[in-house]
Amino acid sequence: MSKFFRNKMIMMRSILASIPFCLRHLPLRQAVKLPILVYKPKYRSQKGQFVIDCPNVRFGMIRMGFLRCALYPDTGISFKNYGQIVFKGTCLIGNDSYIVCGKQGKIVFGNDFKNTGCMRITSQCGVSFGKSARVGWETIIMDTNYHPLWDMEKKKFKRAFSPISIGDYNWIATQCYVMQGVVTPERCIFGARSVITHSGPFESYCVHSGSPLKILTRNVMRDYEHDHIYDYSL
Repeated sequence: MSKFFRNKMIMMRSILASIPFCLRHLPLRQAVKLPILVYKPKYRSQKGQFVIDCPNVRFGMIRMGFLRCALYPDTGISFKNYGQIVFKGTCLIGNDSYIVCGKQGKIVFGNDFKNTGCMRITSQCGVSFGKSARVGWETIIMDTNYHPLWDMEKKKFKRAFSPISIGDYNWIATQCYVMQGVVTPERCIFGARSVITHSGPFESYCVHSGSPLKILTRNVMRDYEHDHIYDYSL
């Protein structure tokens, strides 16, 4: 089968799944434009809300589950939504990704959010991304650890959850863990397998990496207009 016809079949399959999704979750004036395209969606719950909060709503501006990274299975995207998932503009979430939003949870994707595959997000109180955030493969973002610890001296449970706020133009590389309470400024870069906790340190235009997190390089940024390597010859 040619690439052209394969792409047409993928789009048709997506449209067939997206029509009932948009009609169920969006106002009719938005739903008729099919702004959200889902590919191979799996729903553990659809009791929550999906909201598009931007002035220019258009066909396919939000795409979730499409095969974007061949390193991971072509399994689409899975949802368990009891809360609210908000899109501030265009959004791309790749294949083999999972999104869980609890009854008191809220996930906000800023305009121009991109992940090409295998992202895990769970929110029980709040996760938000600024504009043009980038999230790498196998990254886990969670605003709760689900299991509070009992303080034997104070005779009460320690708080085990707190909202996450990721700044504009942040790049979170592959296999990072973003834990509860993290608040980052704009233009932060986090290296592969970093464990990102609320204690930081966080600085704009810096590469942060490791566990515990430390700053490796200053005065650097990701230039989205020159974002790929095309020639690997030595």
